[in-house]
Amino acid sequence: MLAGSIGGWLASSEHSGSSTPTVAVDRTSMQISGKGLDVGEVLAKVEPSVVSVETQITESNQGPFGGSGTATGAGTGIVLDTDGTILTNAHVIEDATSIEVTVPGSGSPRAATLIASDTANDLALLRVSNTAGLVAAPLGSSADLQVGDDVVAIGNALALEGGLTVTEGIVSATGRSLQTDTSSLHGLIQTDAAISSGNSGGPLVNAKGQVVGINTAVATSSGSVSASNIGFAISIDQAEKVISAMRR
Repeated sequence: MLAGSIGGWLASSEHSGSSTPTVAVDRTSMQISGKGLDVGEVLAKVEPSVVSVETQITESNQGPFGGSGTATGAGTGIVLDTDGTILTNAHVIEDATSIEVTVPGSGSPRAATLIASDTANDLALLRVSNTAGLVAAPLGSSADLQVGDDVVAIGNALALEGGLTVTEGIVSATGRSLQTDTSSLHGLIQTDAAISSGNSGGPLVNAKGQVVGINTAVATSSGSVSASNIGFAISIDQAEKVISAMRR
């Protein structure tokens, strides 16, 4: 039994939460063989539906002089429909005073408004009025996932210029749980696909090019505990239940 520390939500490198819950994991040594995943083919199916999310947060300065400042945050979103509905993590847009999204192939960010946020499940819905070029993401079923399945993570990692970041890995485990400052997340998918700050809210995609999870957190080393390639995604089956509730 290995204990790992979940170090920070993945909203951005400039503005992030301070939650450091602990998760216990069982690791089993396995060897996977067979035909390799065609990452390019998977990317072609999903990338048009993945957007970068940029936020601004107004922060009040404490102390005798008062005043305020502005911080920025970065995350990722998934287009749910051509009406302009976008799914992301609640922690990505937490305390945001303005939200913008950038669609692949478009250099101009679009203003987005918050429809609903469920902090307990770390999911939020945004809407953009400019729906030009939006492509709804193909959604799969996380219930079909098995340990060892190939997956791809896509997102706005570190808010790097030049487009989204794509990483490849496998499903390391299913049914994981973690405790945060605001919620307890259950039924999570564990993956070794690299997940970095800014990936939050982006898709975890199966070999068919279907979204099966929402990338949410990553384990980092802390003290005497060493963590490597341990990321977590909210299962799409759970996310769809939350989305339906938020849309009511």
